[in-house]
Amino acid sequence: MSTTVTRFSRIVPLVAVVALSVGACGSPWARDGGATAKSSSTTSNASAASAGAPTAPTVPTAPGGPVQDNGIVAKGESSLEAAEARNVRLVRNGPAELALQFELFNGTTTSVTASQWTDPTTRRFLLFDLPRGTSYQVLKETSDPGYKGTWGRLSGNWLNPIGPGQSITLTAVFGAPPVEAASMVAAMADLVPVQVPIQPAGAPALKPDPILADSHNGSNSGPLVCASAKQGGPTSFRLPADVLFDFDKATLSPAAQVALDSLAKQINGTAGAVSVAGNTDAIGSDAYNQTLSEQRAAAVADALRRTLGGSFTFTSVGFGKTKPVAPNTNPDGSDNPDGRAQNRRVDVNVTTTDPAPQAPPSLTSGAVSSDLSVTVASASRLGGYLMTYLRVSNTGTAPATFPYVNTATANAAKGGLFAGELAVLDTAGTSRNSLCIPGGNPNTYFSYAATMTSYRAIDPGQTLTLWGLTPAPPGDVNTVNIQVGGFGQPIPTRITPGP
Repeated sequence: MSTTVTRFSRIVPLVAVVALSVGACGSPWARDGGATAKSSSTTSNASAASAGAPTAPTVPTAPGGPVQDNGIVAKGESSLEAAEARNVRLVRNGPAELALQFELFNGTTTSVTASQWTDPTTRRFLLFDLPRGTSYQVLKETSDPGYKGTWGRLSGNWLNPIGPGQSITLTAVFGAPPVEAASMVAAMADLVPVQVPIQPAGAPALKPDPILADSHNGSNSGPLVCASAKQGGPTSFRLPADVLFDFDKATLSPAAQVALDSLAKQINGTAGAVSVAGNTDAIGSDAYNQTLSEQRAAAVADALRRTLGGSFTFTSVGFGKTKPVAPNTNPDGSDNPDGRAQNRRVDVNVTTTDPAPQAPPSLTSGAVSSDLSVTVASASRLGGYLMTYLRVSNTGTAPATFPYVNTATANAAKGGLFAGELAVLDTAGTSRNSLCIPGGNPNTYFSYAATMTSYRAIDPGQTLTLWGLTPAPPGDVNTVNIQVGGFGQPIPTRITPGP
C-alpha cells in the first residue's frame, strides 16, 4: 500500500481531510520524503513512441484533449487519475480580472471534494501569459465573508461533495492580462497544463458565481525569471518589459524588484560584471525607441547595483527595435501583439569573477529508484519558452522511490537538479537552461514553473507525467538534450514548433 497527495479527498470529518492531504492509503503516490536509490535509464521521445508510450501532450491543443463534448480537458498527471477538469475556460471579469472556470469531474467510485486545492498556503493554480513572460496566481481573499473567499478568490463550493460520475463547477479569479492577450496556459495542481483561449467579458460561457462580484486586491502577478548559463561564460536572463515598466515609462514597477531579487538568487558568484540591454518593439520612431530602451536598461542596471552590491561592475545599453526575437507582424502584414510583447524586454548577462568560484552544478544530484525510467513526451516552443513534458514510469514489481518536490528556493538552482527536475542542455553541453521561477506572491509548496505537486513513490506499472517551463533556445535550434534529476544520461529531443 502506497500513499499520495491528490487534489481530492473522500468525504470525512475535517480533521481527517487534513490528514488525507498529507497521505491517503490506497493511492499511488505520496508527498515528501523518499530514500536515495540508483538512477534508472533514460529514453528519447522517438524511442518512447516506437515502444508504444502514451501520445505526447501538446499545450497548444490541450494535452489529453480537447474532447468534443467536454471542451478543453485537463487530465491528471497520474495514469491512475480517474478525475479531470472539463470545459476549462478563461473569461474576462471586467477590465481588471480574469475568471478560470471548469467542471471538475469525479471518475472515482466514491464521493470526493476538491478540498486540497483550497489550502490558503498553496493556492495551486498558475496562469501563464508566455508571450509577455508573466505568471498569475489567484487573487487574495476577500474581506467580506459573504463571498466565502476564505481561501482567496475561489468559489464557495470547494468543499461540496462530488458524487461518483458527477461534476461540480468551480471558479478561481485572477488579475487580467493585457487586452491583446488571446490565450493563457492554465496549470492546476496535479493536472497537466492546458492552453485556454481568453473569452471577452460577458461571454455566456462564464456561469454566475458570487466570487465574481468581490473586490479586486491587486493582480498577484509577476515576471517569469529564467536562467540560461553558458559553461565558462555568462548567465543570461530575459526580463519582460511589460511587467518591469508601465506603458511608455522607464520607472521600475513594484513587481520589478521581486523579479530582480529572484534573479540575484540565481547568480552563482559574489563578484563580476553585469551588462544590461534594453529592447523595444517596432511601434514608434527609431529615435523614440532608442531612447526608451536606453532609459529602461539604465533603470534595471541601477536596481541590480543596489541588489547585488559593489563587487560587480555594471554597464547598460539600448538597442531600440533593432534586435527583435520574434516577428512584430504576421506573414500577412497584420500586427502581431504576442511577437511585439516578446521584443519588449531587458536582457541581463552576468559573468562572475570570484577567485574561487563554486563548482559547476551537478546534473544528477537527485537519486531515484533503479526501476524508474523516463521519456520525453514532447518539447515545444511556446511564446518564447520551451514547454517540456516528461513521463516517469515504474517498470518494476514494487513501489519505486521518487522523491520529487517542487519546494526548493531559487538558491537551490546553484546546487544541482532535484529528482525529476529538468534542465535543457545544448547538444554540445556548453549551455544549460533552468526552470523558470513564477512571479506573484511566494508560494509555500512550489517554487518553479513546473509540476506543482510533490511525490515520493510510483506504483508498479504506473506512469507520472511531469512538466516544466524553461527559456526557449535560439530559433535556429531544433534539437536539445533534456537532463532529468536522478537519471543518468541526457535525452536527445527534437523541438516541435508552437504558436
